[in-house]
Amino acid sequence: MSTSFSDPSANNTQLVRYSIEVPAMTTPDSLVTVREILQSHHLLVDQITDGQAHVASATGAEPDWPTIKQALDAAGYPATHTTTSDD
Repeated sequence: MSTSFSDPSANNTQLVRYSIEVPAMTTPDSLVTVREILQSHHLLVDQITDGQAHVASATGAEPDWPTIKQALDAAGYPATHTTTSDD
C-alpha cells in the first residue's frame, strides 16, 4: 500500500526544527529563562547558546510564534529572527 505525501495527516509526528535569534540572551540566567519560556510553549530545546536557541516542534503544527515572541519580549529577550533549520 502506498502512502500519499499530499495527505496533511501523513506527517503529523515529523520533527520540525527552528533557529531563534535572541541577541539579549547572553548570561547563564538568561539562557535558563529563555529555555523555560520556550519549553512552556511546547517547544523542545535542542541547543541554547548566547544569542541563539535551536528548538524543535514534534506536533506537526506551526508553533504560535506571535505568542512565543510576545512572551520572550515580555521577559526582556526579544526574538529578532526565526527560521526553520535543516540540521
